[in-house]
Amino acid sequence: MACPPPGLYDSFTERGLFWLAGKHKDEVPGTLAYDPENGAVLTLLGMFGKVHESFRRALGGSREGEAVIHGVTMKGKPVSLLHALDTKHQFHMPGIASETWTSNLMVIGAHITSSEEPIFPKCYFRFDEIETWLKHSPFTATHDTEAKTLNVLAEKPRETPFASHAEFNVSTVGSLFSDNKPDTRFVIDVISQIAITPPEPRSLDWHLDRAARLQELASLCTGHYLPLTSFELRGPNVELGGGGTVPSEVHLYSRLIHGESGLARTTKRRTPIITGPELIRFNPQAVQHWFDQFEAFDPALRLFFTITAQRQMFTNIQLLLAIQALEVFHRRTGGDTVMPEADFASFADDMTAAIPASANPDMREKLESLYRFANEPSLKQRLRAIIASLTQAFGEAPGGFNGKFLRKLVDTRNYYTHFSEELSERTFDGEGMYWATRRVILLLTLLFLQRIGLAAADIKPLLERHREFAQLWAKADRPR
Repeated sequence: MACPPPGLYDSFTERGLFWLAGKHKDEVPGTLAYDPENGAVLTLLGMFGKVHESFRRALGGSREGEAVIHGVTMKGKPVSLLHALDTKHQFHMPGIASETWTSNLMVIGAHITSSEEPIFPKCYFRFDEIETWLKHSPFTATHDTEAKTLNVLAEKPRETPFASHAEFNVSTVGSLFSDNKPDTRFVIDVISQIAITPPEPRSLDWHLDRAARLQELASLCTGHYLPLTSFELRGPNVELGGGGTVPSEVHLYSRLIHGESGLARTTKRRTPIITGPELIRFNPQAVQHWFDQFEAFDPALRLFFTITAQRQMFTNIQLLLAIQALEVFHRRTGGDTVMPEADFASFADDMTAAIPASANPDMREKLESLYRFANEPSLKQRLRAIIASLTQAFGEAPGGFNGKFLRKLVDTRNYYTHFSEELSERTFDGEGMYWATRRVILLLTLLFLQRIGLAAADIKPLLERHREFAQLWAKADRPR
């Protein structure tokens, strides 16, 4: 192939014939356009069904939810638009009517009617910086100065087992593309992918869910969010012209990036906190642990990626979200309480009974609410517990998280939550809030890595090679 197929961040247009699923005889020519901001938009030169049916759709009188549209492009590729909505009608009198349909989930390469059909035995996906995380270096260059020659060897990564899970296997693989059409250049592109193979065919939703979780694991290991850039499936076998069959190649296109028009590129090489091969070497069951505990720390992970993926956010809001993520993680994974839960119920009853009878209803309601959550550790208590746990695991107290820093972190959170004048002089300034956020992100990263089975002895060398995290861990001063 001359170039890789379009990915989730690419834009393209295809012409072809389209019809509502199950009504193949009612083919209508149209143009299908995709871009990452708007998803798939199908403009028909005509309309599906009779004129009165389109009128009813336009007026909303016959709409029964969303539709499924099938089609075939001029290149012979099957197309499916799921959850399609009829958004625009133009009735020309006289003239040819037209309709516009939109879809947030499109596949090219197969006709399907639901994303829950268990028909896909394998999937492949890519995310930003995947080659760096997998440590794939496909190009080797040698040059001869005297002969004025440059030789470039491109080696496609072979499919290699990466990790195993009780429900599927994970492997890594590469693809090589070349293009020599331009008169003055020759282009070679080698891309890496991760593959998921279950023991039996699964649905699009199933594959996409597992791919997204692995992509987020790589993002955590890298230190910043890595957007999913392509997703393809191997579908049911299709017949070849000369006989025999081959698995269909199905590509997904969806508005997964929430309106972003493109990826922010940087020429700076960023070394991951821990690469994929290192992760599996330190703990071969890391992927299994990640999936086993995903539901428990998923809310904290959403907040974590909101912070690390968003480049433009007020520093105080960023710090509040980071602290919230840390609290959520500790609550959902630790289960710590101020006193034994078995003793707290009677304690809370005694506290409630002690409320004076003269207390007005509003005060009684407030106190009863406070007592219900009185056994939850405070933010300061949670921070102390986390630091004590890390100190025990790493064999040293993190210098950047002394008592002064923790007190100021709590005061800053409380100030920007309640805006109490009493706390206004005890908060971080703007730069201080930025670095406080980075310290909390460091804590979360270490906690996540521990939860998936990495020992402190393995994490510590990784921490030391990350210049910023190493300084934040070692001392309370701001990194230089």
